[in-house]
Amino acid sequence: MLEAKHVSLFGATTRRVKKLYESAFPVEQRIPFWALRLRAGMNGMEIVSYSDEGTFCGFSCQVVTDDMVYIYYLAVDPELRGRGYGSQVLELIKQSHPGMPVALDIESRKRNADNAKQREARRAFYLKNGFTPTGYGFKDGDLFEILIDGEKPENPARYAMAIDRLAFGLTHTLIRPMSELREGGKKH
Repeated sequence: MLEAKHVSLFGATTRRVKKLYESAFPVEQRIPFWALRLRAGMNGMEIVSYSDEGTFCGFSCQVVTDDMVYIYYLAVDPELRGRGYGSQVLELIKQSHPGMPVALDIESRKRNADNAKQREARRAFYLKNGFTPTGYGFKDGDLFEILIDGEKPENPARYAMAIDRLAFGLTHTLIRPMSELREGGKKH
């Protein structure tokens, strides 16, 4: 059975999380690990490691707001992928915050993207695990689509408030309908 544990500032598990974080996410999609660790425990932010009978399986990083859980990062050890650990992690996050919707963003599907198959597989994984498209997204170098499991907030700006907590509110993410973002921002 998968066990969840909050990541401490130092230790062997923290080093494993750092290694997986740096290998699983491209540099343009991550903040320095020391900054991520610094934020853990502040403003509802959590970094959680997952293990199965003592074997490190992966980690998640999320923020808990008044009305949702927003997952920034979720990764499973590459050698353990395809064994259901990612689905178990999502289930543990949902169980840890009962009744709260869980949202996240993924790279938008692009046929010509270098990682087009990976993007499709990632989207299929989240849809299989109960997430649905919100119809909203944002641009941050690339186009990102927001998915949610649970009730959508009435105001899409709630997604931006959760996303911007990663940078202590020093950034402002502009949430827009995906249809506008795909059309280059033109309103019709």
